Amino acid sequence: MQTLAHTRVLLVEERHDYQEKLRRMLEKVGCSLIDTASEGQEGLDLLQASVEGVALVVCNLDIAGMDGLEFVRHASRLGVGGLILYSKHDDAVRSSAEWMARAYEAPLLGVLSVPFDLGALAALVRRLHVERIVFSDVLGDLERPGNANSEAIDELRAAIDQRQFVPHYQPKVCLRTGDILGVEALARWEHPELGLLAPVHFIGLMESTGLIGPMTHLLLEQAADDAVGWAKDGLQFPIAINVSPLTLERPASAKDLLATIGRSGVRPSRFTFEITEKAFAKDATTVLENVLRLRMKGCGIAVDDFGTGYSSLQQLDRTPITELKLDRSFVRRVTSNGKAASIVASTIDLARKLELKTVAEGIDTREQREHLAALGCDMGQGYLFAKPLRRDELERWARSPTAVAA
Repeated sequence: MQTLAHTRVLLVEERHDYQEKLRRMLEKVGCSLIDTASEGQEGLDLLQASVEGVALVVCNLDIAGMDGLEFVRHASRLGVGGLILYSKHDDAVRSSAEWMARAYEAPLLGVLSVPFDLGALAALVRRLHVERIVFSDVLGDLERPGNANSEAIDELRAAIDQRQFVPHYQPKVCLRTGDILGVEALARWEHPELGLLAPVHFIGLMESTGLIGPMTHLLLEQAADDAVGWAKDGLQFPIAINVSPLTLERPASAKDLLATIGRSGVRPSRFTFEITEKAFAKDATTVLENVLRLRMKGCGIAVDDFGTGYSSLQQLDRTPITELKLDRSFVRRVTSNGKAASIVASTIDLARKLELKTVAEGIDTREQREHLAALGCDMGQGYLFAKPLRRDELERWARSPTAVAA
């Protein structure tokens, strides 16, 4: 696994004095392999020409030629590990830029105001490595669009067959009492050479090659088995698991998911399936049929990243939802941005009136937790409480008297 010193960084900034200042700042936080580009097209050329892959891009939105917005649109398809944006404009512009970058599914770490200090930059760079999001020669073949060759696909199939994909569990905590109310099962790849890999490295290719379904069933099977083991130890954790829109577009997907649960003997009501709003973008009828079938069998249905799609209210009306998950982009700004705080408060109020549970993702500070609890948010998950944990780590964490003391 590469260290931060061996992480390749691309800095996109037109002013040479800023380039030098930012280069020094990046070197101070531990980066040494730094390339620079004066505008977006030059940055894209460097990304495409990089044999090793670029782990981190730091880009000014306000550059001449191809500006930072257009650069983000193109760069999001080229497999960078993480993206930091910065701008001289006000918070409303930066917030919209963040929304745009996430809509393009760019691996955004954050959007900084100008001038920003070393501490702010260092905090975002550290986030790049929290989940060990780094590039390597091997990952480059898997991650870059257009590289879904038969060899890479065979490796993914073999990883499924050898059960290298495993669930890690992030606790969902009652914000009012601190009780553990459930866990979310998150996919991790225990790669034999590269170590533990986060979904950013493989989910896109899994979806593009049709392997996302088999991987989901593997994770669900393991989660159900873990639920059986926890029950024997006196622990009862409801489990949430993500299901891809592509999976839900298959007419038989709900029956297959329920069959996987059934083989373990665990009740379907122990599971909540998390879907995104974009799940209804294509074959909405088939998706709705599958969601209905899961709900009729007792499963919970959560809308993940609520508020980042295009048809939120329409789907609330049509879909048998039991839970709304507040996107981390709102949670992160709930104590510092009036617009974000108003959106969060309105969403929680709407959910309460519709008798839906609310879960805030990405809670990192006590201030965020206290603010969300005061607004009436039911549950939260984030690094304030615990990172995603292996089954045995979760059991030890749950039994610790200080588990959710934060």
